[in-house]
Amino acid sequence: MLQVIEPPEGASLLVIAAHPDDLESWAAGTIACALDRGCVARLLLVTSGESGSADPADTRASVARRREAEAQAAAQALGLAEVAFLRYPDGEVEDTAQLRGDLVTWLRRWRPDVVFTHDPEHTLPRYLCHRDHRVVGRAALDAIYPLARDRLACASHPAASQLAPHAVSQVWLFASAAADVCVDISGGFARKLAARLAHTSQTPNPADLAASWRARSATFGAEGGVALGETFTMLSIG
Repeated sequence: MLQVIEPPEGASLLVIAAHPDDLESWAAGTIACALDRGCVARLLLVTSGESGSADPADTRASVARRREAEAQAAAQALGLAEVAFLRYPDGEVEDTAQLRGDLVTWLRRWRPDVVFTHDPEHTLPRYLCHRDHRVVGRAALDAIYPLARDRLACASHPAASQLAPHAVSQVWLFASAAADVCVDISGGFARKLAARLAHTSQTPNPADLAASWRARSATFGAEGGVALGETFTMLSIG
């Protein structure tokens, strides 16, 4: 049985995700509940999800525009303060110094207390996790510690090097097969679902999605003995 904990309170939160709708899939219920507790939350998307269409009339550019608009609508439904897009190529993200420097730039600019991102080591789903998730999670952790914290790090990245260093206090890893905590998201589930349904291009059947997402949240909740839940691996950075 996982330990049930409260979401953050009165803190600045940043979600670093690979694609539009990754936040909604794994952490939006917790973010919604944290907003109720006085937090401010922002979202940094590494790609715009431009590979996410089977329509032969679509181009990567047209899909990116549509999915960015959907991400903005989802953020509004959830109550996020800001969304930023790095526009790395969907499906082709690599763990480079440029990516790490870009992440450090936004960490130093927005200065979050808590960061939510992908678990790069113990992934869900096991073995078949999207490679962008693994890469983004690893790059995000390296950007958080030690790069964003150390004053002289990222000297070759102009934007990052011009900003004051920043130390994140906690990281919550989502989509984690090694989760050690569970959050009761009963009070945030409706907003989680509304945010996910804002991604209309990825939702062929809204009723089926709503039912399956409630069932999945119930499965995660059962790991902590709550009705609806999300699970995380928590890292404290001293």
